[in-house]
Amino acid sequence: MFIKSMRLAFYVLIAQLVLSGCAGEGVEETSSSSSSEINFDAYLGRNASTRAGETNITFLKKSGFGVFARYKHTDGTISSLMDNEHVTWNGNRWGYKNTRYWPNQGTVNFYAFAPYHKSVKLVNKPKSNDANPTYIEFTSSKYPVDLVWAQKKITAPISPTDNTVKFKFQHALARLAFDITAKPELEENGAVINVKEVKLYGDSEDKGAFDINGYLNLEDGEWYRVEDESTRAVYTWTPTGAEDGTSFKLTASQLNHTCKKIENAPNSYLCIIPQDKYRSFNLQITYTVQQGTFKEEVTVKKDLKPVDSHFPFEKGKAYVFHLKLSLDPIDFSISTTVEDFVKGKNE
Repeated sequence: MFIKSMRLAFYVLIAQLVLSGCAGEGVEETSSSSSSEINFDAYLGRNASTRAGETNITFLKKSGFGVFARYKHTDGTISSLMDNEHVTWNGNRWGYKNTRYWPNQGTVNFYAFAPYHKSVKLVNKPKSNDANPTYIEFTSSKYPVDLVWAQKKITAPISPTDNTVKFKFQHALARLAFDITAKPELEENGAVINVKEVKLYGDSEDKGAFDINGYLNLEDGEWYRVEDESTRAVYTWTPTGAEDGTSFKLTASQLNHTCKKIENAPNSYLCIIPQDKYRSFNLQITYTVQQGTFKEEVTVKKDLKPVDSHFPFEKGKAYVFHLKLSLDPIDFSISTTVEDFVKGKNE
């Protein structure tokens, strides 16, 4: 009887050890966590725009955002708490599938991005071999994407009533747009302009203007840009554009007394990785001018670099090129305005 009791106690002990080992395997926080669930909140600023094609709070609530979380233990070791967890809006609050709880000690670094894509991973930038990388790889030419990011570092323990990670998302790219108007004499002379195409390119028509590949550091929002002339894209806007990332759309084709301005369509902004432009790059427009029975097709181009001797295309900035057409193609002019991506102070 004594031997049977010892055996039973031994089996119970083994079972307890196995169960406790399984409970702590792979997810460190389950063995040293509070009962407080990690929750999220997100915003992009007080006066966030509702402009089409822009990643704003309305867009976030439709598509959600991805979250990585890295838990730094008190001994300095780092383990993964979340890996591209898809956080979505359920109508009342933000939620996610694989519930995680706050650890009782240590710190947690949260990294977020949007639009969400399930294939995104934290990686090293080229020529780097960090054991705990914080970069994501990004290509800007596939289709118009307004990439946003956020970061938050929180030290445990946290209050049970304050268990929400509040992300303030920021725009990671520079946005380019343009508008086309005509000088007064065109309308005064009864001329009608039909815009056929606007093209943005580099040194020549077959060379792209911007580097499109890069690595965004979700720790601080800085970029590592991959300089590769062979991957640079030529961008074209037409009245029937496909809006697929290299072919974009214009809001109209004709300038006359009823339509005094043509712009890139709402989903046809160009979002680029921040970069300097030390070399020439060109904006070309092809249009027809018609006065009565007279009709002529004109193609004019402008090197944009002299418009502003040094273009530092910065993240979070919106650049608008203003094209003004004239009866005399030589009189074609361009000016530039720069403003914050989203007007208003983020809070």
